[in-house]
Amino acid sequence: MINQLIVYKGRTNVVEVDIGSDITTNVITSQIRAQPRRDSELIVTWTVVVLNAKLGLLSFTIDDVISGAITADSGYMDIKSVVGGEPYPVFDRPIEVEFRETVTT
Repeated sequence: MINQLIVYKGRTNVVEVDIGSDITTNVITSQIRAQPRRDSELIVTWTVVVLNAKLGLLSFTIDDVISGAITADSGYMDIKSVVGGEPYPVFDRPIEVEFRETVTT
């Protein structure tokens, strides 16, 4: 697992995630919040696409228009997996996120 994720403001950000198990019946979601608590301010929600459910391969995307509107400098994210209506964590602690400015318009 990575310790920190970089999200570039004003760019489309795509991150491939390997859950490492079959997620065929799971609903996967992920958000970035200001603090590592679910009642903290929501910064952005990832768009999640399943690449291969049997292998647990996913693609997380934040569109450039959405990332361009982010004013935060940092945040925290995790991944939630819902199976049969029950929410489960995917890993043991939130990932720190750094939002970086970009130069080229």
